[in-house]
Amino acid sequence: MAEIAKINGTVAEFFAFLREMHGILPIAEKMHGLLCALQQKPHLSSNAQKVLYIYLLLLEDGNTRMPLDTQLLYTKWEQKWKGLAIQAEQDCSAEPFLPIIREGAKELASGKYTQVIGNEATPLRLQQAHGRTYLISAKHLEDKRHIENIFVSDFFKEASIDNSAVQQAKDFVQGLLREGSPIKFDDRQAEVIARGTAQNLIITGGPGTGKTTVIGFLLWKLFDSNAKYLNWDIYMAAPSGKAADRLAESMEETLREISASANKENPRFIEKLAKVSSYTLHRLLKYSLAKGGFTFNSENPLPEESIYIIDEASMIDISLFAAFLQALPSSGNFKLFILGDPHQLPSVEAGAVLGNILEFDRNFVVKLTRSNRFNDDSKIGVLAGKIQRGENVPFEAAPFDPQAHYWEAGDSVHLLDLNCGKNLSRREELHAVESLVHKWTQMFYAPLISLAESVDPDIPAESASPEQLHMREKLWNTANQARILSAERRGTRGVEVLNQIVSGTLAGPASSRFVGQILIFNRNQNEFKLYNGDTGIVVKSLRHEQFFLMLKKQSKFVFYPLSYFPEDCLENAFVITIHKSQGSGYPNIMMFLPTCKGHPLLNRQILYTGITRTKKQSLTIVATPETFKSACETVIERDTGIEL
Repeated sequence: MAEIAKINGTVAEFFAFLREMHGILPIAEKMHGLLCALQQKPHLSSNAQKVLYIYLLLLEDGNTRMPLDTQLLYTKWEQKWKGLAIQAEQDCSAEPFLPIIREGAKELASGKYTQVIGNEATPLRLQQAHGRTYLISAKHLEDKRHIENIFVSDFFKEASIDNSAVQQAKDFVQGLLREGSPIKFDDRQAEVIARGTAQNLIITGGPGTGKTTVIGFLLWKLFDSNAKYLNWDIYMAAPSGKAADRLAESMEETLREISASANKENPRFIEKLAKVSSYTLHRLLKYSLAKGGFTFNSENPLPEESIYIIDEASMIDISLFAAFLQALPSSGNFKLFILGDPHQLPSVEAGAVLGNILEFDRNFVVKLTRSNRFNDDSKIGVLAGKIQRGENVPFEAAPFDPQAHYWEAGDSVHLLDLNCGKNLSRREELHAVESLVHKWTQMFYAPLISLAESVDPDIPAESASPEQLHMREKLWNTANQARILSAERRGTRGVEVLNQIVSGTLAGPASSRFVGQILIFNRNQNEFKLYNGDTGIVVKSLRHEQFFLMLKKQSKFVFYPLSYFPEDCLENAFVITIHKSQGSGYPNIMMFLPTCKGHPLLNRQILYTGITRTKKQSLTIVATPETFKSACETVIERDTGIEL
């Protein structure tokens, strides 16, 4: 077969075949070339070079290291290759790679390529762990050791508390709440308060378990227990701008639950918390293009006498995690609280640091389990719990009926199979998808047009009438009532095609920008303090005859002329990827899963993340019984290699 000839051919042919299968990025060829150039004598063998390409490809998948045990590596590669073959619609077995992996891995582990794989000043290292040998980059090995050193140091000392401390924390929070507040702390949330005054913490839990809510009360408790904390700076940060903004919004929501009497008695507490700003981690560490790194680092640490709150930790890759921990004050005179959900998707870059750390049972971790978003009888909540625990969930799907009523009942789950057991042609599948998306668009997105037309961006907030302010709020809330999610960017059920269907339904196929359009930034616009993932709605200035983008930043609506931004830095956001949806939530979610069983984006983390973006109203999953089962059973396993 031609595929076997390419696999067994020259190294250049091997790389070209991986590129043909969309398995590896062009930059890997340059990195590979650099490694080969460094190793002058003896030259890397053909099989060793091919296994180096496999290593670089596995790095792109988020692994930090690669096992050089033949069977372990082949098993890992077989799973990866199966996904690539499915995406490329090719029937190509991984078996021809086995002899290459066997010989190449043996050579890389032999210790003879000392100019690229060694102990000092080499880009790659051999790591021994649990009786096995791994290939790891010097950078990732260094990052791993920095993280390990921090978590076994006194920074995360392990303390014990008794039941009376937990009850006291409950009573403390209850005494702060306004009459009628829906907040009611359970033992785990109260444990955060009790522990957090004495130690640094990792706080984990799914959406709606109160991770960010509990932080506001923990800070209040710190102020109450020791007045020195009122003079400390507070830094709230997250890996994305959207998640950072959510942190700030959560603080505002918490302050609204404080009683008038507590407000009156503690004006300094209120003032302190109301002024807290949020950052992306890159902004907090002050990334410098000129320096090619962070301004704050081990040589120039972050300020002492500060409280650091880091949210969405599952999204932080190993290098950024290590950079932040290294930048903490060496004196230990700070407080640190890390929040995250290990069951969500891991970072885009290498590593699954939070999940790896939580594998070790340490009492600097508090796991929140009770969801405030879903009660015990919630259909959406029960489904999310079963997916999280890996239970068998039957996909009792129905065909889509354009005449039926969907999405009107609260806490409803709709399982739709557009295929209905048939192999649809591309035209038939597109027609079925269009019919479903058209109905969703008429239900949720069509009202945006008239609402956006009623918003005048020329009127400053301080001059706006109550009616105009109400219209802005109503437009924003309507835009965030619903979102379509997809695991894929391309294909009939991918983000690009689905956005085209929505836009075409609302404004015609030729419209690139229109009033009521939801747009998302795909890269940072630092000069405007707008970041990748920030979302806005298009409105129009009648006075200036131009489009504006309306965004909400820390409870205030702001308007920017669309002409300020490059055309390609904004894209449609009626439909977003499940990856992009992390850190967000919408009352109504419709999620499209890939159509091929074994697709690499069919996994439990994708499914769980998409389901838990839903806020109480309706969840629609578009899949087949086979693809849904595949998503439930497949777990992303990244080799991060942290040992505590």
